[in-house]
Parts: sequence; structure tokens; C-alpha cells
Amino acid sequence: MKRSKVTLLISLLFLSCAFCSQALDAGVEYQVDVASRYIWRGFDLNPNNKLVLQPSLTYSFGGSGFAVNLWSSFSFERKEMNEIDVTMSYDFKLPENYSLSIGFTHYGWYFNDGFKFKDHTTQEVYVSVGLPKLPLAPNLTVYYDFANGDGIYVLFGVGHSISLSEELNLDLSATLGYNGKQWIGESGFSDLNFNVSIPFKVGKVTISPFFNVTFILLDAVNPEADNEIWAGVSFVI
Repeated sequence: MKRSKVTLLISLLFLSCAFCSQALDAGVEYQVDVASRYIWRGFDLNPNNKLVLQPSLTYSFGGSGFAVNLWSSFSFERKEMNEIDVTMSYDFKLPENYSLSIGFTHYGWYFNDGFKFKDHTTQEVYVSVGLPKLPLAPNLTVYYDFANGDGIYVLFGVGHSISLSEELNLDLSATLGYNGKQWIGESGFSDLNFNVSIPFKVGKVTISPFFNVTFILLDAVNPEADNEIWAGVSFVI
């Protein structure tokens, strides 16, 4: 697939989502992350510690619980967009003490040399459950890649927010990942991540500087690093 065709496809997706937001009373959220590394489930996906720019656009269709997210990653190492993902999700309507969502994600590396759809895309489904009213708001998400990734990834997370002032919070979170032969040939606890962020508003924009430390627990995930330290800033409208 030529790059011009992919660019046209992305543009059409953005335009169609914009039309849907007007026609179907959708909520629209734009987000851009700038990060010093691209660490995903313990994998280092951008070499040589170069910056990444990761814009996304989310459309939630009224109060239906359905949403569509279009996400991409631009590598300052290769100076090109190297990943485009589309996620469709549904949040169930439950009492506020519980949360449950399911989703489907299509991952695409359309700009790889010699791109072939079969070899450079993959598909994943997930289910996520949470107890937002309990201390630390624990949540558990199970991902199953049924294509090229061919395996499961289980993520357990907790979080807590500390009020610094009337308009400023310190958000703390931690996640522990278990990789069940997803993209690798073995299973085990793969990564432990700690995150700190301080979101604040400037007009309609929420700006969130963040700092992460990721400990690699499984050598097959990231054989050249014992841990990863990375940071960035997120802009949300």
C-alpha cells in the first residue's frame, strides 16, 4: 500500500468521525502525547532513545457506551509515522462501584518497507474490569492477540490522586503486566511500571507532565535493559 493511500485513508477516517460527532451527538476528545521513549508492555518500540509524537482522537457516541479511537505514533528516529491503531470499545452501564468494558484493536505498521497486510498488522480483543470506589481503584485488563502477536497480556493496575491545591492534583499509578507468549516465546511477569503525573488546565486544554519508571521482569521482552526511565507531556482537549 502506497503511503499516499494510507494518508488519504487516515484523513477520511478523521473526516468521517467528525461528521459522526455532529450527526450522532458524539463526544470528541483530542490528545497529543510527546514522550522521550515509546515503551509498550515493557517493549522498547523506538530505538536510540528518540522522541515520539503520539496523537489520538476519540469519539464517544452520546451515552451509548460505544467509542472509537484513532491513535498513531510518529518516530523522531525514523522521522516518519510508524504505527496507526484503531480501537472500538464499549463501556457497560453498571453501578458506580463497578466498571466493565470490552474492545477490539487493529494495530497497523503501514509504513514498513515491503508492507504486507498479513505480516504488518495484527488484531486484539480485550476485557477490562475495575472497582473505582475501592482504595487505589484496582483494575484488571486481559488482552488477547489472535493474529501475529498470538498470545495474551494481563495488566493489573492501581492508582491514587493526591490533592495539592483546589486546582492541582498529583496522580500516582502503578501497573504490573503478565505476558503469556504475546510477541515472545515464553511466559511470565514482564513489566512493572510506576507513573507520576500532574494535570492542570490552561483554558480548554488539560496539560499533564508525566514521569515513568518501567522495570523489566522478563528478559525476552527487553533484553538490553534492566529498566526504562521515560517522561513526557500530554495535551488533551
